[in-house]
Amino acid sequence: MEFAKLQGSGNDFILIDNRDGKVYEKLKELGIDLKEFVVKLCQPHTGVGADGLILIEDPKDKQNDFKWQFFNSDGSEAEMCGNGSRCAVRFCYDLGIVDEEVSFETLAGVIKARVLEGGKRVKVQLTKPSEPIEKTLRVEGQNIEGVFINTGVPHFVAPVKGIDNIDIRKLGRAIRFHEEFQPKGTNVNFIEAVGRNRIRIRTYERGVEAETLACGTGATAGAIVAYLKGIVSEKPIEVLTKSGEVLRIDFDENLEEVFLDGSVYKVFEGVLSYEIFT
Repeated sequence: MEFAKLQGSGNDFILIDNRDGKVYEKLKELGIDLKEFVVKLCQPHTGVGADGLILIEDPKDKQNDFKWQFFNSDGSEAEMCGNGSRCAVRFCYDLGIVDEEVSFETLAGVIKARVLEGGKRVKVQLTKPSEPIEKTLRVEGQNIEGVFINTGVPHFVAPVKGIDNIDIRKLGRAIRFHEEFQPKGTNVNFIEAVGRNRIRIRTYERGVEAETLACGTGATAGAIVAYLKGIVSEKPIEVLTKSGEVLRIDFDENLEEVFLDGSVYKVFEGVLSYEIFT
C-alpha cells in the first residue's frame, strides 16, 4: 500500500489515497480495526511516526473534490485539522486529484483551499468559528484566564508572559481534561505577543496528548483571541510555532471568513509493510 508523509509547520501526517477502499480491504485481511491501524502507523520508532493519519476518499457531493477522514495518532477521529488540511490539499494536488482551487469535505463542514507556489504553500479557508467565551479555570492550584473558541475543533487559549517557562505537559493536560470541557475535552494553547502583528504559541494537542510543533486550528484560535483582546493590533497575524515556522492568519471583523496560510513539505513517499500489524 503506497503512502506519503507530509508536514506543515512541523505537524506531520501520513496520507493514503483510499478512493478505491483498499485500506478497509486490508483491515479485513489483517483482522484489525481502523484504530489499531492508525495507532501502529503513527507510532514513532516502530511505525512510520506521525501526528495523524489522513485517508482521502470520494466526496459525497460531486461538486467537491474529495472527502477526508482524519485521525489523531491515538486513533481518535477529529472534526478538523488546519495543518492536516493543508497537507491533504498538497497530497491531492500532487496526485492530480485537484487543481489550484479546492473544496473538500470534513466533519467540520466543507473546507475551501487554494494551492500556491506549486503546492509548496497552501491557504485554507476554515469554517466560521464559534463565539469566543471568556473562562477562568481553577487548575493546579491557580486560576488560568483564557478564551474558549471552536475553530473547527475546540481550543482554549490562554495569554501568558514567559511562554518558555510554561510546563505544557502538566498544565496543558490538566486543562485538556478539565471538567469544564467534558466529555470530549479541548486543545490548549498558550500565546504571547512578540510584535504588533505577531505572537508565539505553544499547543497541547488533544488526541496526540502532548505538545506538538504546530497546530493550524490552534494557531488560528490563538490569532483570533490575540486580536480580540488587543494583544496584537494588526492583521494578518503571524503565528510563530514551536517548529520555528510561521503561519499567517487573516480574518474579517465578524469572523465570517477565516484563512490559514503556510508552507507544506513532502517528507517522503513509501510502500507500507504489514509486519508491524502482526
